[in-house]
Amino acid sequence: MKKILVGIELFLAALLMGCGGGGGGGGESGTVDPAPTIVAKTITLFDTGSHALSSPKLMAFSGNGLLTVAVQGSNRVDTFNVNNGERVSSFNVNDPIGVAVKTDPLTGATSVYYAAGSGIYTGGGSTVVANVGGNYYGLTFLSSTEFYVGNISGLGTVVKYTSASINAQGTLSGFSGFPAALVAHNGFIYATLTDGNIAKINPNNGTHTNVAWGVFENPNGIAIDGDYAYVANNGPSNNGVGGYISRIKLSDGSNERFVSDTIGTWQTPTQGFCSPTGLAVYSGYLYVSNGTCPSNDGNKNKILKVKLP
Repeated sequence: MKKILVGIELFLAALLMGCGGGGGGGGESGTVDPAPTIVAKTITLFDTGSHALSSPKLMAFSGNGLLTVAVQGSNRVDTFNVNNGERVSSFNVNDPIGVAVKTDPLTGATSVYYAAGSGIYTGGGSTVVANVGGNYYGLTFLSSTEFYVGNISGLGTVVKYTSASINAQGTLSGFSGFPAALVAHNGFIYATLTDGNIAKINPNNGTHTNVAWGVFENPNGIAIDGDYAYVANNGPSNNGVGGYISRIKLSDGSNERFVSDTIGTWQTPTQGFCSPTGLAVYSGYLYVSNGTCPSNDGNKNKILKVKLP
């Protein structure tokens, strides 16, 4: 009798082992294959769906994943929710370029401002400053009541405004190149200059100097995240071909070519930038607006995402 019971137990044990011990399928040994890992410097597309872009310029994030893009070629400003890919708002404006976000220090509520030619606007096109007689490009908020805008006309200046007045409160001049994109960080303002430099502005006394961050090739958009600044370069010929993104360590000024046509893991229709312009950081990714260039580049007029380390 004992021999019969032992035989039955051995049979049942063998049967269970043959069935994988009740484990799930999915892998050869009953394990589930892990999802692919997106490594640092992987470049993918942010899909804007049916909302095609034409010459997208500067960008900024507001709220929870809301990316506002100045779409200069289409004369409109679009806001996308990058968490689900939906376009949540769009309004027409002539020649938009710069975008910045004002945050209320008490409520945390945000308002998007944008520069368009000779004026500054907000909301669905409400005028903040108009008929300035200049050509406004990038802008940034130093605080909820004080913002600055780059003027690329004349000799090139940075103009200060406050929310209490539509009149300019000061003009900074004497830059080595025309100031384009601006970003505020730790009480200072950084401006990309058309001569390949980056200016650091002290708003307290209006002085500025070019920082020792190395060489840039026709820099445009700039973003700062943690201890790093990111700068979009339009390339040596300034026509968008050979563009790339620089990364600078703020603590020591060291400069590296972060991603380019040959640096990074490209998971896009074609490999390479095409007039990279606007930069914005959100949830571990650097978003890049890719404009136009002479070649028939499959990445032109797209928003790219770069995985940060």
